[in-house]
Amino acid sequence: MSQRHNILRASIQVAAIFVAMTGQSHGQTSDSWVIGGQTGEPWADAAKQWIALDDSVNPGAVQPLQISHEFNVMRETVRSAAVSTQRNLFGWRWTLHKGPRLIEADTLQVGWHPRLWNAGAENAKALSTELNLVDGDEITAALSFSQNSTQKKNGTPSGIKFMTFDLGVSVPIDSVVFFPPQSGITEGQRSRELFPINFEISRSNTPAEWLIFEDETTSIGSGGYHPLDEVIGATFANNSSVVSLTPPPAFTRFLRFRVGQEMRTVLMAEFKAFGRGYPQEARYVSEPHFFGTPVSFGSVTWNFPRYRQAPSGEIVEDPTAPVELVLRTRAGGDSDPMAYFIFDDLGRPLRVESIDYFKAPAVEGRFSEGVPGFRASRDDDTENWNNWSVAYEHSGAQNKSSDGSKYLQFEFQIVTEDPLTFGVLDSLSFEVSPLLADSALAEVSLDGSPVTIEGQIEVPLGVDTLFVYDLRTVAGDDALAGYDGLELLVPAAARFVDLEVDGIQLTEGVDFELAEETGRIVLLFPQSIQTDTAMRVRFRSAIFQASIFLEGRIFNQEAGVRLPQSVEAGNARTDVSSNDVQVIASDTRFGVLRQVSLSTPVITPNGDGANDEVAVIFDLYGVQDSGLSIEIYDLAGRRVRVVMAGRAESGPFAPTWDGKDDAGEAVAPGLYLIRVEVDVDDGTLARIQPVAVAY
Repeated sequence: MSQRHNILRASIQVAAIFVAMTGQSHGQTSDSWVIGGQTGEPWADAAKQWIALDDSVNPGAVQPLQISHEFNVMRETVRSAAVSTQRNLFGWRWTLHKGPRLIEADTLQVGWHPRLWNAGAENAKALSTELNLVDGDEITAALSFSQNSTQKKNGTPSGIKFMTFDLGVSVPIDSVVFFPPQSGITEGQRSRELFPINFEISRSNTPAEWLIFEDETTSIGSGGYHPLDEVIGATFANNSSVVSLTPPPAFTRFLRFRVGQEMRTVLMAEFKAFGRGYPQEARYVSEPHFFGTPVSFGSVTWNFPRYRQAPSGEIVEDPTAPVELVLRTRAGGDSDPMAYFIFDDLGRPLRVESIDYFKAPAVEGRFSEGVPGFRASRDDDTENWNNWSVAYEHSGAQNKSSDGSKYLQFEFQIVTEDPLTFGVLDSLSFEVSPLLADSALAEVSLDGSPVTIEGQIEVPLGVDTLFVYDLRTVAGDDALAGYDGLELLVPAAARFVDLEVDGIQLTEGVDFELAEETGRIVLLFPQSIQTDTAMRVRFRSAIFQASIFLEGRIFNQEAGVRLPQSVEAGNARTDVSSNDVQVIASDTRFGVLRQVSLSTPVITPNGDGANDEVAVIFDLYGVQDSGLSIEIYDLAGRRVRVVMAGRAESGPFAPTWDGKDDAGEAVAPGLYLIRVEVDVDDGTLARIQPVAVAY
């Protein structure tokens, strides 16, 4: 071993001895943040907000709220607030705005708060009195619509009035009821007789932008009323004071009510909607959870059985029920994952603290748009927080949020395709442990190749390339355990070249141990590294995707010590300018299966060691978990051997055929066809190569 190698090893040993002398223990095991179940934090305590969920049916669990036909989904079962703040069945306050600005700046949320508005303009509003349509008061008129003075003078009917209800979530609606006050006198007539003769009710479950935010006049091209996707009731000759419609049960989020074209006043006291079953989507967002110190994240586990409501009403477990749990996470460095903005003196968004945002006046109509000091918007804080992760595919998956954060937040949706099926989330657990190093940053470069203007590393597809992976770790707190291993996720065909630590080239088998597997390079060190360290790993590989991420993590081999720590992209070395671990293909216009070649055109499987088998050589590009098969056929089209059949990722392949059929018998001499087939979006793609068998 060279003197420099001895110095490096000695420094590592000294660091370990120093920790031992100070009595600092690295025996901390991983811990978990548990929500629900018998021992976890109650769902209600961990929640920032939820909708259409019920935590009262199964102790410790949450599930979608069962919709009963005895309760109107438009209002809460028992009023919990003033008459002026009506709430729906899920306890969320109604708003009279279509938005978006009026909603956003008033701390209301689309898809959570139910909404009611007139007509279809971008910032359409309903009258405050019209909120009484959903107040449960069946005596007082909430809507009065009649001819204007010109129409009365000319003897023409009233115009058209239409309003839209956004329930916030999709619920299985099978009944709509509306009526005027059933007592009292209005304009010399009994109020109950002033029901609409001419009306139309339509519904939709599609959250189209024009229905959520936009001006329908410009988005749809309609200057006036137009129904939603499905008309569930319409007439020009209604003679019922209480109108009850019973459309087929269907998930419904939006209801549109149109009246008018009448020679008299129309009154409405109440608008109701009923259904049976379970919402199409129930949602939950947690409060950010504080761990006290930056942590590494481990596995995410949960228990989520599925159920079905039988025709008899009995609830039975059904693992095949079309119900999914869609779970996401994000991590950050402070307690609030939102950023807040008010308008500055030039009408531009100015970021402020949340307390200043909520002190600022809310937007009221277009006149306050851009007015200095008024609320502008709220948005995700991307400076201090990660973006929401992609959904977790299964329980036990690795946490997708970045290590090194103090806070973790999660959200989930329970989504069903059938109103009579639902899932129960019993418990949810996030495994965590203290960091191994205060920070771990990495960036990728090419030996001698420039970085693009965007800072990205570009390489041609399928070309063997020398990659350089630079890692810089900062020890920080002396109490951290440190690491003695580095795992690097690489393309399947990657080959390790060499390793430098702090500018010193190390020797395999002396200074470190190397373990290479398909898609992984693992480096093991004799002692825990607890000092600021710079590593440079070189390896050769080709890429077979339009884009890949060379992800890495550091770990400690001591059993039960701590979780691995992910390596984040960043400035690991001053003379490398990528600050990223992403590698992209310089030409993404490629075929999935470009070419298939054979190691030999003739095989002679006689056991003499010469051409006893043929290798089928090809590369797959741009596929993930695609079906791949390699089969041998004779010239009559009969399949004689399945060489390979399964799922495959992009990368190089070279399976072999030994000249035998599926029964293990040698095939007859002659010409055979090797068929390589891969599933693609448009169907299947196949390549065929002939091979001769001779003895």
